[in-house]
Amino acid sequence: MEYDELGDLDGVPIRTPKDQGYRTCAECGGDCEPDPSVGSDGLGVRIAFVCPRHGVQSIGDPFEEERRR
Repeated sequence: MEYDELGDLDGVPIRTPKDQGYRTCAECGGDCEPDPSVGSDGLGVRIAFVCPRHGVQSIGDPFEEERRR
């Protein structure tokens, strides 16, 4: 799978799949903005994709592929 780099968090690269269907709002079809601040104790980093009008549409784990290995 190919990834886009969104930047880094404390020196760790934040990546998302190049297939950008997860960034589309289910209600209005608009583009959602990434918000890497979503997380939970013990669960690591998660990236929320947020529609400005309709809120969070999806949450991605940039390290999912690494955990599968």
